[in-house]
Amino acid sequence: MSDQSFDVLVIGSGPAGYICAIRAAQLGMRTACVEKWKNADGKYVLGGTCLNVGCIPSRRCCSL
Repeated sequence: MSDQSFDVLVIGSGPAGYICAIRAAQLGMRTACVEKWKNADGKYVLGGTCLNVGCIPSRRCCSL
């Protein structure tokens, strides 16, 4: 993963975490939501299962 900078870093993409990340993004902040989650290649990635697999409205977070 390349080095990136964010205004807000949300740790955990559970029910409160993803809402926090969505709201921060709506307010114009560069937002990252991190979770202990690995992609198919076994690498850790931004977001969690719901964000990457799609069990929550994730388009707002991903549109950054």
